[in-house]
Amino acid sequence: MGFTALFCLLFFKFPFVFPARNISLKCMQDTSEFLSDLNSVKPKEYALRMYDSVGKLGSNVLNGNVDRLGSYSECLSTHSPSGRFRGRYCKLHILQDGAGYTVGVCVPDSCAEEDVSTMSQLDILKFRNTSFLAPSLSLFIMNASSSSVESMATCASRMFPLDVFATMFLALCEERRAVSSPHRIITLLGLFLPLAGTVYVAARKRGSVLRTSPVHEVPSAGYGSLPLREAELNRQRSQWMNGWAHLLHSGSWSRGKRLLEATDHVLQCFSWQKNVPAIWTAKMQGSSCPTLDGIRVLSLLWIISGHTSQITAWGSLDNVLEWKARVPRNPLYLYSRSGPFYLGVDTFFLISGWLSVRSFLKMSQNSATGITLKVILRYFVSRLIRLQPLHLYSVCLLLALFCFVPWGPVWEVPKFHWDNCRQAWWTNLLLLNNFVSIQNACNGWTWYLANDFQFHLVTPLFIFVCGKSKHTLVLLGVILFLASFTITALLTLAYKLPVASPSAASESETVLYFVEYYTRPYCRCGPFLVGLFLSIFMHQNNQTNILKSKVQALLGWTCAMLSLLLVVAVAYAVDDSSATSSTASAIYQALHRSLWAAAVGWVILACQEGYGGLVNRVLSCELWRLPASLSYACYLLHPAVIIVYNGLQETLLHYTATSMFYLFLGHCVLTFILGLALTLCIEQPWQELKRSLGGPAPAEP
Repeated sequence: MGFTALFCLLFFKFPFVFPARNISLKCMQDTSEFLSDLNSVKPKEYALRMYDSVGKLGSNVLNGNVDRLGSYSECLSTHSPSGRFRGRYCKLHILQDGAGYTVGVCVPDSCAEEDVSTMSQLDILKFRNTSFLAPSLSLFIMNASSSSVESMATCASRMFPLDVFATMFLALCEERRAVSSPHRIITLLGLFLPLAGTVYVAARKRGSVLRTSPVHEVPSAGYGSLPLREAELNRQRSQWMNGWAHLLHSGSWSRGKRLLEATDHVLQCFSWQKNVPAIWTAKMQGSSCPTLDGIRVLSLLWIISGHTSQITAWGSLDNVLEWKARVPRNPLYLYSRSGPFYLGVDTFFLISGWLSVRSFLKMSQNSATGITLKVILRYFVSRLIRLQPLHLYSVCLLLALFCFVPWGPVWEVPKFHWDNCRQAWWTNLLLLNNFVSIQNACNGWTWYLANDFQFHLVTPLFIFVCGKSKHTLVLLGVILFLASFTITALLTLAYKLPVASPSAASESETVLYFVEYYTRPYCRCGPFLVGLFLSIFMHQNNQTNILKSKVQALLGWTCAMLSLLLVVAVAYAVDDSSATSSTASAIYQALHRSLWAAAVGWVILACQEGYGGLVNRVLSCELWRLPASLSYACYLLHPAVIIVYNGLQETLLHYTATSMFYLFLGHCVLTFILGLALTLCIEQPWQELKRSLGGPAPAEP
């Protein structure tokens, strides 16, 4: 009490002793105790540990190692002998002469972010008269001024707060919180139904085996009466089942019978006994082109590799400048994050356009009235059921699981995604996340699904026009292609958008690239239209050989390979920063994705026509069948896997080609395991339900 009274007197009466009047009293008391124990003749162990956990300047600063994270776990594990406070990890974001960097500091847990920022500005945190933030980066900055330093603190909470909105989606634990009832809906769909269906089918199968097994004669003696008891139980059970069946067939129980039949059907659709063989032996629905399996998986691996490099480079590397100098403009890293930006996504659009025609034609052929409004609406609903159950469950999964992950010192990226999903989840529900809240999108990589569904809205129009007039169809296609090319070129010129490697561009250029061009359907519809027209062309000529000779096939392969090479090579040749090449950049930006799709479309056509050779044998290999059936779930999950891994690290990663390759392999393995689980629990059961209701085989995304 005496120390507290003296402290208050000094704090309020003598501001030159403690000049920070706006620092909370408890924080200043605990900080004073900590600094006193640290700067004493014989520092206390807890104080040394708190100071030891403070970030120190390391080597390799010129290659980007400017952030000093310190030891996150060491800070949180410390506590004062008096029991008044524990260690709290905070990061000071410092801006000095245009150079930004962070320093991890350990302060008493009674200090708020505003307190830490104020103590930093007043340089209160010192050890032996040396600031915790020393040395500054002025040695590495030309014309640096030690006076122009700004700092702002953010403190870790280790786990994100779990609110009612998050608990709606997944029930994982009951500690520390009261969970409201709405969460049971998603829990039932995601966790309970597959388990219940599996147990139900197993029990039903066992019951049928018992009913069909022969009845053996049993002795009537007393000591060996166990078989007799089992026979009596079986007889009673049979009488009960017969009575129950009689009640069900009566008029008063007709509704109950239908309910039980529906429940039986739903549980069977969610059972693993039905879904595991369906996934393992599945062929791509709505197509007879095994080549698409290999193309799909290779494209997915390309995207995972690119995201592994890109997401890790966003704040998780200690040599990010070395990464920017080595990777984005080097053709050797094409399969990582170099050259044209995510052409694998355009391959997905090509496949989606190709399959959309097959799916809609099958649906219209199954209808006695042909293409009607009812058929079109069924097609749209079928597509929504194909996309949304797993898509929305992945959003729910991110929201709930991110609350339970013990994040490390690089928590900002997962916190950014978590906050976005809490605010913008409705854009994912309406598939408008490519137009609304793009910069703060929930699961930003799902912009692809919004584009895909919007593209599918025009498929019935093209099929209808094709049935009326092929010349009108060609004219419509030319108009749409030219419109897309023109808009893309004008946007590139107006905003000076980078053509390749936006990850290496400035922050403002990167934002414009994603917001104004990359996620917009009118800029990305080219590959989908290529797949759509290719599928229409192949369907109309399915009874005849499109390729008449080996010379045609050789010429087509030559043009396709040159096109693929041209798309990749020109991306490295075009200089985004040169004013004289702005027109060339705009033309390339407008054409390269459609040109890539056309070349891949030729591969599909040639393999279907029997001119694929070794390429067809590789792409049609049975090895691709299982991962191809998991590709949708893997696409939705893999960025979250990367974000969680990076967020759990206590130190920054050091980029090397070898370490990034191992990260890629690890992310792939975990992604496919989780993708298999979600496919079995969510995606496949919903598709079984849809097919059982009479819907057509859906087109894969």
